[in-house]
Amino acid sequence: MDSFKLIYEEDLEEIIKGIQDVKNFFKNKKIDAGISESINNGTHFIKISFPEEEKLTKKNENMFNIYIANILYKVLVEEFLNKYVLEFLSDTYFFLSEEEIEEVKNKSVEVLNNDNCVIDDSNIYYMNRKNEIIDKIVGCVEENNEINIKGFLTFRMKELKNELQNMIEKVVEEYLVEKEYNEFIKLLKYFVDIQDSKIEEVNIIIDKEGNYIIQDKDGEDITEKLFSEFLGSKFTGAVNMEDMLISALITYCPDKIIIHCSENCVNKEFINTVKNVFMQRVVFCDSCKICKKINKKTNN
Repeated sequence: MDSFKLIYEEDLEEIIKGIQDVKNFFKNKKIDAGISESINNGTHFIKISFPEEEKLTKKNENMFNIYIANILYKVLVEEFLNKYVLEFLSDTYFFLSEEEIEEVKNKSVEVLNNDNCVIDDSNIYYMNRKNEIIDKIVGCVEENNEINIKGFLTFRMKELKNELQNMIEKVVEEYLVEKEYNEFIKLLKYFVDIQDSKIEEVNIIIDKEGNYIIQDKDGEDITEKLFSEFLGSKFTGAVNMEDMLISALITYCPDKIIIHCSENCVNKEFINTVKNVFMQRVVFCDSCKICKKINKKTNN
């Protein structure tokens, strides 16, 4: 590939920045990428060329295609967000209020434009979907040494819009789960607020294997006392143990909850739930005699 041309009609920041990123990439590779621009009747023509003596390796050519594909992806996303996302949300999720749709739209903007590589389940999903879209755009770039962005959007939007909508559906799914969780926390906080405390202090000690030891302020094991109302239920496994513990805490509504060695907790959602429900009543400890004993075992 000796040269490549982008044609567009509107001043788009994504294109200018993307072209500069291309130039900087090859500059770091000691390759002089020539950039020239001309304008004819409001249409911009940007030509990117490479000297014949600096013929690109296959690897560098692939990187060039990826950079151009990322430019086109960002233009595609902006077009989608400006013209299609509100209609899609309103038609598909008609049960959401205008305020909720606006929240989902803002989250969608963040997700579709996000270059964050933090590894969690959600980001992995979005990164995979984004990479699939970019792979399809790369295929388009490889087949052409000239791309008119208006034409690209006209002919490729229908296909790629479905991919973007799949990502939006995931955004809505997470939004609804979070909304349900927040309503659940709000209900639990209400129960806590209207009850009198039946116990002064509860110490939740989490050992190196993630098991829970529950004691009162005097160091007495109160597991049986807390769970007496639930022993007839069929609770099995770590998750059910945590559900039962949260239920017991709400029933006894302690004035103070001290969580020792929280870093050993396998299910961080449990810690967050206790913290969100009991708020200022929760204290985290990692330096008392109990914690030092557990940490010593962990290090051995």
